[in-house]
Amino acid sequence: MFFYSVFCAVFVNKNLSGNGREIILKNIRYNLGLCGFGISMMLKIVAANNKVGDTVNIVKQYFNIFTALIFSLLLFSSNVFSAAGDLISNTATISYDLAGVPTMTNASTTFTEDRRVNFVVAASNGGLTVPVISDMTDAVMQFIITNTGNDTHDFLIAAVNTSPNPFGLPADYFDPLLGTVQTFVESGVTNGYQAVEDTAVFVDELAPGVSSTVYVLADMPTVVIDDVAAVVLIAQVAEGGSPGIEGAFINADDNGRISPDSAPAGDYGNGATNVPAGVSTINADTLGMETVFNDPAGLNIEDLSTALVTDIVGNGQHSDAGAYQVKSPVNIVKSVTVIDTLGGNDPHSGATLRYQLNVTVVGNVAVDDLVIVDAIPANTTYTDDSIILNGVSQTDVIDLATDYSRAIDILSKPVVSIEVDLSEGGVVAIGSGVTNTIIFEVTIN
Repeated sequence: MFFYSVFCAVFVNKNLSGNGREIILKNIRYNLGLCGFGISMMLKIVAANNKVGDTVNIVKQYFNIFTALIFSLLLFSSNVFSAAGDLISNTATISYDLAGVPTMTNASTTFTEDRRVNFVVAASNGGLTVPVISDMTDAVMQFIITNTGNDTHDFLIAAVNTSPNPFGLPADYFDPLLGTVQTFVESGVTNGYQAVEDTAVFVDELAPGVSSTVYVLADMPTVVIDDVAAVVLIAQVAEGGSPGIEGAFINADDNGRISPDSAPAGDYGNGATNVPAGVSTINADTLGMETVFNDPAGLNIEDLSTALVTDIVGNGQHSDAGAYQVKSPVNIVKSVTVIDTLGGNDPHSGATLRYQLNVTVVGNVAVDDLVIVDAIPANTTYTDDSIILNGVSQTDVIDLATDYSRAIDILSKPVVSIEVDLSEGGVVAIGSGVTNTIIFEVTIN
């Protein structure tokens, strides 16, 4: 650590200046202090242990401790960016002799760290469209807002239609029903959108380096499979400092950069706030804290809808687009394996057909009342008690609460189909990304 710290000190001294240099050098001096303490303690222990073996073991132990300290300090002790409003002081000292009398003079400067406004909006549906069905209500799309600035802020949010499809083809074809698009913020109580819990319409007190999840809800019109509706989420920076109270919007900084008019009709937070365009103001640099817009530009054309003023660099707003796509919210893949009486795969009379169904919920919305029914093929006979759900054998009758699968007409054979109720009688919602595997067997007549 000692040599590492010395190397860093030389590098920083030659290559950095200003506040960043001072902060890093403080950490290096701290590291060197730890080294000095550790070395002095090690020497005391070594002096009390004259055996060579003891000395070697002690050195090894301290080497391990120092190695761990290096990584810990690198990870946790350096804060390169000052917080907004921090005072940064510097003092120069001159010492000299005047008529044989030692004399010292110093001069100091102090300034306040400016407020650097920087944040990013990103759609977070895994880089895919959100699957919806025709006439669906409250279809959920998810976004993440991350505060990458140096001060705590509120963020006003709005979602509007945009075009084209941010994921390419098929083309953007329809819009959600007028007046149904809403935005809500994740409360953190239960993961995923919960209508009772996630009621906030603005992001409250988002600290630097912290992210917040925002849900866009919309109702779908009558549409057909594969139709796409692109939606953009816009975030507008606002003042923080009052938990639970929506902060005043910030629509201009001290360098002449402004925010454009807000979403159509000037609505943010589901109509709670009107945000007018900012007025360009350039203020001379002062020793006090100033506001500096440093947010990035929208990356793609769909983030710059014709309904919006262009999301340019440093305008106090950022946006990103996602898309709804009409498709089945549940994917099912079916396969069959033939097992003949000799252990081969010849589908002759008496051979077994083992069917496997993989059922997966897609998108980011759980599915209710998910029931799978599969008919027994003609010229085959169902094999009793052959249903397996996720590796667990099932019975042929519904024996609550052990399983929710059954063979239809088991009491008046032949069995005509099998049924698996993944919702367990309508009380379980199947979440996105979960695959349930169903296996059953029949014998060729």
